[in-house]
Amino acid sequence: MREVLQAEYVSKFQCIASKCEDTCCCGWRVAIDEESYKKYQDLLHSGGGDMFNRTITREGIMPVEGNFAEVVMLPENTCPFLSEKKLCSIQEKYGESYISVTCSIFPRIYNVVNGKLELALDMACPHAARLALCDSVPMGFLTQNINVHSRIEKVPSVNLSDMNYPNGVYPYFEEVRTFIISLLQNRNYCFEDRLVILGRFCNDLNQLSGNSKIEVLQLINDYSHLINTKGFYKFISSIPRQPAALLKVITLLLEYQLKTGAAGNRFAECLEQFKKGLNYTNDISEEDVNISYTKVKNSYYTPYMKQHEYILENYFVNEVFKGLFPFGTQTSIFKKNIFPIEKTVLTEYMLLTTQFAIIRNLLVGIAGYYKEQFGINQVLELIQTFAKNIGHDIPYQQRLLQFFHENNMLNIPCAVMLIKN
Repeated sequence: MREVLQAEYVSKFQCIASKCEDTCCCGWRVAIDEESYKKYQDLLHSGGGDMFNRTITREGIMPVEGNFAEVVMLPENTCPFLSEKKLCSIQEKYGESYISVTCSIFPRIYNVVNGKLELALDMACPHAARLALCDSVPMGFLTQNINVHSRIEKVPSVNLSDMNYPNGVYPYFEEVRTFIISLLQNRNYCFEDRLVILGRFCNDLNQLSGNSKIEVLQLINDYSHLINTKGFYKFISSIPRQPAALLKVITLLLEYQLKTGAAGNRFAECLEQFKKGLNYTNDISEEDVNISYTKVKNSYYTPYMKQHEYILENYFVNEVFKGLFPFGTQTSIFKKNIFPIEKTVLTEYMLLTTQFAIIRNLLVGIAGYYKEQFGINQVLELIQTFAKNIGHDIPYQQRLLQFFHENNMLNIPCAVMLIKN
């Protein structure tokens, strides 16, 4: 038993295995840790592990923590170890101790914050997404003693005493994250406006990096006062609406991901529904896409999502909690010698904002595809497949930030434009 801080929905989760509408063995890159890789090599060299012949590679892998090797996926982008029963043949033959750490733990996301273990679930799992997103009550967190997974010794961590990463802000992590979650759950504002306020806070926090805890706490107090007294209403009301802003750019970036990433069929189908719902083609004019987007959004998306905004709220609260936002983990997509852009609170916010823009824009198009039938099933499928295909595609996230950097878009005005369209 170990004390764990976890989202309340986690205790309800139990893998439904072959009954799941999706499989975690298809549609993405499957990471293999060093310990598991050596086990597979030992079996192969002993003559008893033929299934590992040419199915595991160390070539062309993503250079991130825990990714020592990768599974060589089949042409249909399915794991070669997936049995006809939709179960893992490695586990069936050799036992659970032989499956990789990634496969063994998923969809659980563990972090260690100042020595305390935290647990959330990855929304790439359909069953986890249903449990986490469908509850209209704001997501809660609790500390309790549970039996934790036996292979969690290598998980992302935050050391609050580390004054050098990033820029000395980690000592204020708990206070900052608590404030951000309370902001994202403040239903006196629509969710778009909460994200806009969060952007201003992150920008101001970014400028305070390296300063005293008193200054950070004062910033939190100032923002709390402005939020409670509706001090941001004038600023928010002055933001012009920009229908379908950057929609064509986002669509091209998504199509690029489908061509270069390990996208699954479910996500590809969602993208096709989005395009059909907006009558979108690559040569459509900006004027026509704006007209189509606005009409579909007002007719089908907004009527449903205005009553179910808690779905997006729950998703992003979960992202903030499991991703250690706004600082990120000490090993992240910003790993040295891989990505040249400096890791900051602002870049973490831009990634969060881009997630929102992509999800919302895709949902608008999908709402146009399903019209009056648009509802919870379509929203959950899109968010789950997005989390699986985009949330786990580290190189793609790197390319997104690179694109924003090269086009001078790593700033709050750009973020606001993505949010308020």
